[in-house]
Amino acid sequence: MNLIVSDGEVPYDKRFLAPGISPDELETVADPILLKHNIPVFRWDDRILLIDAGNGYCATPYGGQLRSKLKAAGIAAEQVTDVVLTHAHPDHLGGLIDIHHRPAFPGAQVHISKMEHDFWQSKATDFSKSKNAKEELLEVQQQIQQMLEVVRAQLVFFDETSTLPGFLRPIPAPGHTPGHTMFEVSAGDQQFIHMADICHEESVLFNKPEWGTIFDIDFELAAATRRNVLNDFANSGMLILGYHMPYPGFGRVVRRGDGFAWAPEKAPDY
Repeated sequence: MNLIVSDGEVPYDKRFLAPGISPDELETVADPILLKHNIPVFRWDDRILLIDAGNGYCATPYGGQLRSKLKAAGIAAEQVTDVVLTHAHPDHLGGLIDIHHRPAFPGAQVHISKMEHDFWQSKATDFSKSKNAKEELLEVQQQIQQMLEVVRAQLVFFDETSTLPGFLRPIPAPGHTPGHTMFEVSAGDQQFIHMADICHEESVLFNKPEWGTIFDIDFELAAATRRNVLNDFANSGMLILGYHMPYPGFGRVVRRGDGFAWAPEKAPDY
C-alpha cells in the first residue's frame, strides 16, 4: 500500500515570500497563505517509509495530522520503519516528536543528510546569507536541536552517494538549507521526483524563482538552485511531488514567459 497523507494546511503571513519585494507586487497573493504538507508513504515487504514527518503537535489544529491519518489508514506509528528527511526545518521534522517529547515513531530509522545535521548542530552557524533576522534563526536552530536530541539514537546519516532504503536516490538541492535534498523515487512502474521545498506555493516562486523566501538560509544560492531545478523539470517533463503543493501534491513544471508554472496532475498509481 502506498498513499499520500496530508499533515494539514498551516497559515503563514504572505510576507515570508519575496523578502525585499514591494507589497504591491504580491497584492494578488492570499493572506494568510495556507501551506500544504504532503507526506508520501511507501510500504514494501515488511517496511513502511515516510518522506518527512510533518509539523508535529505544535502546529495543531492546522497541522500535525500525520499520525492520526496514518492510524485511519491502518498504519500504527510503531509500524513505521524509516523516515527520510528532506531537511530539518520544523515543519518537516516536528512530527518525529510526540506531545510527551518522545519519539513519535519509536521503531523507525531517521535518515538525515550529514551536512544538514552538522549545520544545525554547529555552535558557530553562519546565518549571514539569509534575509531572516538572526534572532529568529537562532530560535529555529534551538527548536531543531531539541527535536534532533529526542531522536538522536534513531539517526542515520546520508550524503549524495548513499544508498537509501528501497527506491530513493538523494539529489542535493542546497540553499534553502545546506543539506536540503530532493529525492528521485522509483516505485513499480512509476518514477517521480520529490522536490522538497524548492517552491512553497504554486503562484509566486514558480513565476519569480529569484524572489525566494525568508526561510532560505543562503538566499542567493537557493534562488539559483530553484531556477536551475525548475528549468531541468520543465525540460524533462518529469512528474514532480511538491511537499507544499495542493494535495495530493503531484504535477509538472511548464514554462510561462521568463518563468515557470505548476501544472497539477492526479496522483499516480504507485
